[in-house]
Amino acid sequence: MKILKISAAALVISAVALSCLQGVQATENKNNQDVGNYADSLGNLPVPMEDLFRPVAYTNIRISPDGRHFAAGKVREDGLTDGVIIDRRTMEIKSTLEMDGSVGVSDIQWANKERVLFSFSMKSATSEGAGSGSGSIAAMNVDGSRKELIWTGTNDYGGNESASLAGKIDDKHYRVVVYPSGTGLDFPLQYIYKLNIYTGKNTRIARSPIRLAEPIFNKGGDITHWVGRLPDSFDHTVVATKQDNGDWEESVYHNAKGMFAPVSWTREDGFMWYTDTIEAPTKGLYKVNVKTGEKELVYRHPKVDYDETYNDDDGNPWGAMINYDYPQVVYIDKENHYAKTHQRLQGTFPNKVIKILNRTSDGNEWVVHIGDDRHPGSYYVYNQFDGALKFLANQAEWIDPATIPATHPVRFNARDGLEINGYITLPVGKEAKNLPLIILPHGGPHGPRDYWGYNKERIVFANAGYAVMHVNYRGSGGYGREFLFGGYGKWGREMQDDLTDATYWAIQAGIADPERVCIYGASYGGYAAMMGITKEPDLYKCGIGYVGVYDLNIFMTEGDIPLRKAGRTYLKAAVGTDAEERARRSPAANVDRIKAPVFLIQGQRDVRVHWAHYEAMRDALEQQEHALETLVAPRAGHGAREEDSQLEIYCRMIDFFDRHIGDREATDPPASDCVPEGALGLEYKYYEGVKRG
Repeated sequence: MKILKISAAALVISAVALSCLQGVQATENKNNQDVGNYADSLGNLPVPMEDLFRPVAYTNIRISPDGRHFAAGKVREDGLTDGVIIDRRTMEIKSTLEMDGSVGVSDIQWANKERVLFSFSMKSATSEGAGSGSGSIAAMNVDGSRKELIWTGTNDYGGNESASLAGKIDDKHYRVVVYPSGTGLDFPLQYIYKLNIYTGKNTRIARSPIRLAEPIFNKGGDITHWVGRLPDSFDHTVVATKQDNGDWEESVYHNAKGMFAPVSWTREDGFMWYTDTIEAPTKGLYKVNVKTGEKELVYRHPKVDYDETYNDDDGNPWGAMINYDYPQVVYIDKENHYAKTHQRLQGTFPNKVIKILNRTSDGNEWVVHIGDDRHPGSYYVYNQFDGALKFLANQAEWIDPATIPATHPVRFNARDGLEINGYITLPVGKEAKNLPLIILPHGGPHGPRDYWGYNKERIVFANAGYAVMHVNYRGSGGYGREFLFGGYGKWGREMQDDLTDATYWAIQAGIADPERVCIYGASYGGYAAMMGITKEPDLYKCGIGYVGVYDLNIFMTEGDIPLRKAGRTYLKAAVGTDAEERARRSPAANVDRIKAPVFLIQGQRDVRVHWAHYEAMRDALEQQEHALETLVAPRAGHGAREEDSQLEIYCRMIDFFDRHIGDREATDPPASDCVPEGALGLEYKYYEGVKRG
C-alpha cells in the first residue's frame, strides 16, 4: 500500500455469518414535494444504505481450550447480541444464552473447556445513548447447563455500577473489577473481587488507593502498583507503589511534561515493563530493573505513540501496534512464538489488519480476525502444526469489498510547518480529481484520533459519491504529548487552521473541486464544522453540525463536563478563561460571518453537549434569516444509536450535500421520504422564506 502524499507547491502545505450458521412524524412543509423517491435512490447507490447500517452477524468468536467448540456472540435483528456455543464437529449451535430487555453480550471468555463467561453491555429502551457496561456477568456450560448470572452487582456504588472481568485466577475463580455506571461527579475508586464462576460467591480483595486506577499484578497475584489519576485532573497520571510496610507511595506526573508508569511484570524476577513519555514526546516501552532503576528502551516510534502492546501467555510484549499511516505491528521480540505466528499470517494476508484472539490450551490452533478498510472482517482458524488456515466466519457476507470505497493515508505540512496526518476516502470508480469533498473532523478533541480501517461514516458519504477527508489536527491523540497538548487553548485558532490547510491541500492536489467543499462533524467536530464556515466563509459551501459545541461560554457551565472539578479544570485549559475571547471563538456569537447553508442535528437528551448549544446556534441563525435546516432526535443523547434514527439522519445529510455540492441545486426542495418504513421519524424542519442558492 502506498501513502497518498502529493505536494502542493503553491502553498506552504504539501500536503458472519459463520459459513454453516449462515418520534414524532417529520415536520410537514409545503416545499417537501416528491423529488423522485429519494430514499429509493439511496437504495440504488453502489452499496444500499441498509447494508452499511446492518449490524455484523457474529462477534467475539473464541475457540475452546480443547478445540472442540467455539463460543460467539450472535447478533439479532434488534441489534442485541446473544451468546452461543457451537459444536465444532457438526458446526451447529449447541446452546444459547438468550438475552432479554436491553442487555446484550459484549465480551466472551473461555474459563475452561466446559464453561464460558459472558459480559454484557446495555442499550436503553428510552435513550439512544451509546451502550454502557452492565453490573452483571453470566456463565454457561457448553451443553447449556448451569446457565446463570454469577455476578449481579455490589453496593459499592449503591447498586449503580458496572463490572468487568479482570483476569483469571484459576479454573474456578476470576477477578472482577467494579466501577460506577454512567457519569459520576468524581473519578471513582476501583474495587476488585474474587469471583467463583460456578457458585457466584465473591470476596472483595482490593480497593484502589487512588482514583480511576488500573492494578498491576505480580506473578503471585498480588497488586504491586496502581496507575490512575488525581481526583481533579484529566491530565495527571498517578502511580501508587506498594511499600514493604504495606503503605502506598504516590508519584504524580503532569502528562504535558511526560510520565513514567508501570505496565506489567516481566517473566524475569525483578523486572517490569514501563511506558515513558518523559525522555521523548511519543510513548516508549522500557524494561526496568526495579531494584537498581536501570532501564532499557525496547521500542519507541519517533512520530506516533504505540497504541497497544500484544503479550504472550507470560505477559511479555512481543509486538506493538502503531498507526502512523496504515496500521502496523512492530515485532518487539522477533523470536517470540506469537510474533513468528503473526508474521506468517501477515505474509498470507498482506495489507490486512490481523488480530490474534485466542488459542487452544496446547497452543496448536489459533482464532484470528482479518480486516481492512473495505470490510468489517472475517474469522479464521490457524493450525500451528501443519500451517493450515481455515475460513470460519464472515462478519458481513452481504458486503462486497470491491464495492466499498478505499481509504488512503495523507500527510501535509500546516502553515506553521507542523506535519499533519489524516485519511481520505474516495468513491469507487471515480478518478481522484475535482471531486466534491467533505471535511470530517473527529470529536474529542483532545485524545481521540482517526485511524485507517473500516469506518461506516466515511464509507456512507463516499458511497454517495463524495471524497471524505479525516484530519488528525493538533490536539488529537496518538502523535505524542507535544502534539496533544499543543491543541490546548487553540480551539478556533491553530486547530481550526489545520482543517483549513487540509482543505487547501486537497484542492491544490487536484482531488477536490474548490467550488464543491462542505464541512461536517459531531461533538467537537460539530464545533469545528460551524467554526469552519464562520472563520472561512468563502471556502465551504455548506456545513453540518451534529450534537456540536457552538458557544464556549455555555460550554463552561452547561452539560456534564463542568459538573466535576476535573472537568472545569480541563475546560479552562482547553478553551481558555477569558469570556470575551471565548465568545470570539464561538460560532453562535458570530453567525453574521456565515455565508454557507447550515444543517443542525441534535439529540434532545444530550447531557454531554447541552441542548442550550443547539438553541443558541439555531436562534442566532433564525434571527439572521439564514438558510437553515434542523433535525432533532427526541430520544437521543450524544448521538443517535437506533438504526432507524441513523438511517434518517444520514439520508438527510446526503440529501443536504447533494443539494449544495452534489448533482442537485441548492434551491431544490429537500427529500420527502428519508424516514424508514415503519419508523416514527425525527423532527425535521426546513426553514422557508430565506435566500437559497
